[in-house]
Amino acid sequence: MKDQNDENGVEPTWNYVPYQTPPKRKPRPNNFKPRGFSTSEWTIPNQIPIPEEKLTISFARASGAGGQNVNKVETKVELRFHVDSATWIPAEVRGRLKTNEPNRISKEGYFLVTSQEHRTQVNNRKDAIKKLENILKTSWPRPKVRKMRKGLSKKAKENRKEDKKKISMKKQSRGKVDF
Repeated sequence: MKDQNDENGVEPTWNYVPYQTPPKRKPRPNNFKPRGFSTSEWTIPNQIPIPEEKLTISFARASGAGGQNVNKVETKVELRFHVDSATWIPAEVRGRLKTNEPNRISKEGYFLVTSQEHRTQVNNRKDAIKKLENILKTSWPRPKVRKMRKGLSKKAKENRKEDKKKISMKKQSRGKVDF
């Protein structure tokens, strides 16, 4: 079936182009580091081993309601350890622990965790160790490396000037016209 334009000797201005799938993206190289994070390797452990022999554990009477049990039994647990001499925590994490949790550290440098939620020493002891582990996990990751913004780039400044010139020309052309 021929088009009318073909009979007159005129060729069509467009041709049918079949659909082509776009090329696949290349995978990222193995050495790719996402922007905004520190470049060195640092992994956060799933479980932090806390040596109980390095901790000073003491018991006291818990405060609050509870009747005779509170008055008689020492169920409150206090975990203490000296932050600077705790070699089982990396030095980097110890430094972040000092900055993140300054209210838990005494003047002598002892870190204090207490628990008095449960009625027994055993459960409060487990709870205090779990609290300590959670505190260590929050202080373990390295903070993001943030780059200060230094303003517009040269290219952005050039584009901005071009846009300003175009806008000023447009506004100048709106003026009165002399015939």
